[in-house]
Amino acid sequence: MAKEDFMKNVLYVVNIIYAVFGLATAITGIWFFVQLMEFVRLRNMNHYLLDWRVYWPQVAPWLFIVFGIMIIIIAFCGWCGAQRESRGILGIYGGFMSFLILFQVLSAVLIFVYVDGEDTDRFIKDTVYDGFYNIQNNQEHARQYEWIERKLKCCGANDARDYRAFRNDLPLSCCHDSLYKALCDFTDKEANERVGCAKVAAVYTKIISSSVAAASLLMMILEIVGVAIAWRLFHLFREVEHYIPEKKEGETEC
Repeated sequence: MAKEDFMKNVLYVVNIIYAVFGLATAITGIWFFVQLMEFVRLRNMNHYLLDWRVYWPQVAPWLFIVFGIMIIIIAFCGWCGAQRESRGILGIYGGFMSFLILFQVLSAVLIFVYVDGEDTDRFIKDTVYDGFYNIQNNQEHARQYEWIERKLKCCGANDARDYRAFRNDLPLSCCHDSLYKALCDFTDKEANERVGCAKVAAVYTKIISSSVAAASLLMMILEIVGVAIAWRLFHLFREVEHYIPEKKEGETEC
C-alpha cells in the first residue's frame, strides 16, 4: 500500500508539471500567433488571393496551441486515474501519453528541419516588406508599423534607408530617444545601427519555435517516467466490482 501511495503521489506531481507546461505552451502559441498577425494584417491581401500555400510560421502557433491543450487534457486524465485508482483511466492515459510522445518527436523534428529553411525566411521577408511598403499610403498601418519598430527595436524593412523612398526623415520609432526628440533624421546614429524588421522577425521566429521544440523534447523525458509509473500502477491496482446484492426475504435495507 505504501508503494502504491508513493507512486500515486509521484504521478500527481508529474501531471501537475505536465499541465503547467501544457498551459505555458498554449499561451506561447497564442502569443506567437498575435505577434505574427501584427505583420500579416499590414499586408496587401490582394497579393495573396491566389497563394494557397501554408508556411511554417503560420502552422507553428496552432501546433503549439493544440499540443498544449492535449497535454493539459492528458495530464488531467492521469491525475484522475491515480486519484480513483482506475486501471481503465490509467490505461487510456498511458496510451494517449505514448501517442503524445510520438507527436512531440515528429513535431520537434519538423520544427528543427523547416524553421531554418528558405521558405520560412522568404515568408517573413515577403510579409514584412509588403507590410512596410503599404504604410506609404495608409496612416493607420504606418502607426502600427511604428509600434512594431519600437517593440522589436528595428527600423524599416531591410534598414533605415528604406524610408528614403517616400519621406525626408525617419519616424521617431527608429530612434532610441524618440520620446525626447522632435525629429529623427537619416544621420541619426541609433537609427542607422538598427537592423531591419524583416531580419529581426525572422530571428525571433526561429528562436521561439526552436525553444518550444527543445523544451518539449526535454519534457518528453518526464513523460516517459509518467508512462512507466502509470503502467506500474495499472498492474498494481485491482478493479473493484461494485454491485447491489439481491435482497433476501426478511432482510432489511441495512
